[in-house]
Amino acid sequence: MTAPRPAFILAIALCLLALPPYLYLSPLMDTVEAAAARRVARLTQLEAARALLAQRDDLSRRAATVDQALGVPTLLRMGADVAAVQAAAEDDVRHALQQAGASILDLKAEAGPGQGSYRRIHLTAHAAGDAVAVTNAVAALDAVRPRLLLRLVRVHAAGPPASGPGGPSFGRAARGDLGAAPAASATLELEIDVYAALAAS
Repeated sequence: MTAPRPAFILAIALCLLALPPYLYLSPLMDTVEAAAARRVARLTQLEAARALLAQRDDLSRRAATVDQALGVPTLLRMGADVAAVQAAAEDDVRHALQQAGASILDLKAEAGPGQGSYRRIHLTAHAAGDAVAVTNAVAALDAVRPRLLLRLVRVHAAGPPASGPGGPSFGRAARGDLGAAPAASATLELEIDVYAALAAS
């Protein structure tokens, strides 16, 4: 019987030594891939958190702007009782319309039920004026602080401008004596809400 050659034995030994890496290499690769996936997920979460932190200052500024525009000082009217708040609101509406050049036809106010110290006061108003006065009236009412909440704004045209004693404007234009045409008038119908915060008695 021929003894095994040293080269053959060496080859068998090398094959046996090479088997263990194949046995643990696959689980090791799975572990590495799982760790890489977790790292990518964490990096994604970190980027999202950084983006939220970058937006925080902008959101805070926007919230402060909204709070300033719609906060208690600009929305609620403080007063000792409903009658005092109602009178102040009527004065604000009257002043805004007159400042815009509109003529007040009527102005009414009615206080509704409320909870605790808060009340809603509903105002209705009718005014007349030309197109410029009507536009300025709406802008003036919107600029009042504490706020007048415009629930309804309706404009009714009062018809074409009336002709003067000389007849229709085109007839007077033919004679060369056309003066300044009267401005067309309109009626402004308004429904306004104000909110009162009454002082504790």
